[in-house]
Amino acid sequence: MCKRINRFIPVLFVSSIVLTILAGAVIAVTGVNIPLWGSYLISQAIVLLPALVYVAVHKINIIAGMPYRKLRISDGLLSLLIGYTLIPLMLFINSVSGLFSTNYVQGSVQELVAYPFWLQLLIIAVLPACVEEFVFRGLIYHSYRKNGILGAAVLSGLVFGLMHLNINQLSYAAVMGIIFALLVEATGSMYSSIMAHFAANSYSVILMQLVSMTSGGSELLEQSAQAAESSMNSVPVIIAQLVMLGLVAAGFLGIAYLLFKKIAVRNGRWEYLKEQLHKGFKPQNGERFITPPLIATVAAALAYMLYIEFI
Repeated sequence: MCKRINRFIPVLFVSSIVLTILAGAVIAVTGVNIPLWGSYLISQAIVLLPALVYVAVHKINIIAGMPYRKLRISDGLLSLLIGYTLIPLMLFINSVSGLFSTNYVQGSVQELVAYPFWLQLLIIAVLPACVEEFVFRGLIYHSYRKNGILGAAVLSGLVFGLMHLNINQLSYAAVMGIIFALLVEATGSMYSSIMAHFAANSYSVILMQLVSMTSGGSELLEQSAQAAESSMNSVPVIIAQLVMLGLVAAGFLGIAYLLFKKIAVRNGRWEYLKEQLHKGFKPQNGERFITPPLIATVAAALAYMLYIEFI
C-alpha cells in the first residue's frame, strides 16, 4: 500500500497544479466572473477529483477501507473542543513561520466578511474539513497505516502540509495533520478529525463575525492589521509576542492532550495507541514508507515553495 499511495501522491500534486491552471485559463477565456466562494469550491474540487479517480481505479471500498463509523455526540463535542484548544498552537506556528514567509490566507479570509455567516462557515470550515479529511486522513493516512501509525501520521501530515504549496501553511498544516490522524486512532472514527478540522478552520470566521457585529468592527479589523504590521519592525516586541503566544499555546496544548487522552480512554483505545506509538517509525508491514516517487514529490514541492517565496 505504501508503494501504491506514494505513486499517487505526485499525481495528486501534478493534477492539482494542472487543473488549477486549466481552470484559470477557462475563466480567462470565457470571461466568467467567479465569486470568491466559487473559487473555494473549485479549489476543493481540484483536490477531491484525483482522489476519487484513484478510488475508482483501484476499486477501494470507502466504507470498509476508512473508519466512517458513528461517533457519539459526547465524542463529537470533545473532538470539537480539541480542535479549538489547538488554535493557539496553530497561531504560534503561523506567527513563527510568518517571520520569513508570506501569509496567503489572511487577506482572502477577510474578503469573506461580506458573505452571510453560514456561507463563510460552509466554504472555509465545513467543505475543507470533509474533503481534506477524506483525502489525507482517509485515503492517504490509511494507505500508510498498516505499516505503522506514527509513520503514517507523520507522512500524511507532511503531504497535507505540502499540498498547500506555501511555506506559511505548510508549517502549521503538517502539525495539525499529524494530530488529526492520531485523533482518528483515538476514536476509531474519521468524524472526529472532521470535527476538529472544522473547529480549527472556523476560528477565523467566527472571530471576524464577532468583530463585525461590534460598532466599527471593520475599522477595528483594519487597525489591528495595521498595528500588527507596524509591530513587526520592533524585534523586542516580536520576541515578547512570540513568548506570550508560545506560553498560551503550551497551556492549551496541555489541555488538548488531556482531552485527547480522555477521548481515547472512553473509546478503549488509549493502551492500544500507546503501544502502537511506542513502536516508532519502524515499518510494521515489511514495506518502506519512503520511496523515490515520494522523495521526488517532496523535493519538487519544497523547491516550488522556496521559489515563489524568495525568488
